[in-house]
Amino acid sequence: MTFTRRTMLGNFGSGLLAGGVGMAAPAAASAEETGVAGARRVVNVVERGADRTGQADSSPAFQQAIDAIAPTGGIVYIPAGQYRLDRTLTWLNRGDARAPGIMFQGDGAYSTVLITTIRSGPLLRVRGVRLTGPVATTFFWGGGLHDLTIRGDNKEGQHGLEVLGWYYGDIQNCHFVGLGGDGIRAITDLTVNPNPDFTSSTLFLRGCWFERLGGWGFIDMSDAQGAPAWSWDRCIFNMCKKGGAHVRSGGHGFTKCSFALCGWSYESGSPAAAAYGLYFDGAVTACSQQWIEGCEFDTNLTAHIGARFLSASSFLNNRFIFSDRNASGQMSPPVGIRIGVGDVNATVLGIQFRQNFFRFDVGERAVAFDFVNHASVRDVEIAGSVFTMANGTQVIRYRGSDPGGQGDALGFVIRDSHV
Repeated sequence: MTFTRRTMLGNFGSGLLAGGVGMAAPAAASAEETGVAGARRVVNVVERGADRTGQADSSPAFQQAIDAIAPTGGIVYIPAGQYRLDRTLTWLNRGDARAPGIMFQGDGAYSTVLITTIRSGPLLRVRGVRLTGPVATTFFWGGGLHDLTIRGDNKEGQHGLEVLGWYYGDIQNCHFVGLGGDGIRAITDLTVNPNPDFTSSTLFLRGCWFERLGGWGFIDMSDAQGAPAWSWDRCIFNMCKKGGAHVRSGGHGFTKCSFALCGWSYESGSPAAAAYGLYFDGAVTACSQQWIEGCEFDTNLTAHIGARFLSASSFLNNRFIFSDRNASGQMSPPVGIRIGVGDVNATVLGIQFRQNFFRFDVGERAVAFDFVNHASVRDVEIAGSVFTMANGTQVIRYRGSDPGGQGDALGFVIRDSHV
């Protein structure tokens, strides 16, 4: 069913969104703006002049809708259609106070499609603090993106969403497809406040796809703590050429997510020089408390997981598949989990792997766990791993895990009858 303003307000009044997703009752707004007392404001981009056929540039109409709703928060409603956007849309907090969120609401990921023709920069830039400092912990609070697709035309430097200073936004049932750059980028601005906490972001993502991208599905661009405590639930990172997710901040949770064929953007395309399904970086004190549970890693290029800086984190009940789905003639990846990778400063402390499944589909050589840097890697526990392999497969389960017989001193615990 296509939403009109009347049905849209009725559904929000009953706590429902398209697709039957539950939502709290909306905040009050003036009856003059909505025609319904107590209902959240709604601005329809088509009523502002957006072209749902994709023939004309709709970015002026979208920007008008954002500017109109920003002072009070509410819903920018994007009816089913294809919308061509030729310039970056900006949602900016111009004050030094907390501001309400905007919900960008489509009619479904296959119905509402935003087509970016931008050659450099994101389709949507969200900045919850003003451009000049000093600033307090202001941020945008709430809002999000629901039920839409951001689609590119594979031009380098073309990104989907860039966020700074957005707390508790909700991104649900959204696709980021065909972008020449990254799907989502998290950044900070240390010029307005030297503490990254003052310009960081925390988002919840559910049921989102990052597919056929020239860059990362997600990348934290900050030096430290630009994206603390992000939640990823049932998200898919498929064919992201630079990698699935690049995490540099603490407290991320990946549950029931999939990381597949990272290192390629197309089946017949040339692979990247290196790519990981999930990569942990930043600083050891910042990149901590990660939780990865029930995820699947399939045929990524360099390794399924890379850890340069990582501490106090757990990997539980995940499946790692080694195969050759793009007919490259070798096992992909050749290594499952690389610990202490990156440089001599790599530091990995206090991590555990429990009840993980390793499946090798091709009769080639492979390594399950590779301990690359021993100088600053310790207190690693591995238990309950299950290995299955095709005939002819030669697997080294643990390479470099006990240099010079120092297992007890370094705190390594590996419970495996084959060690």
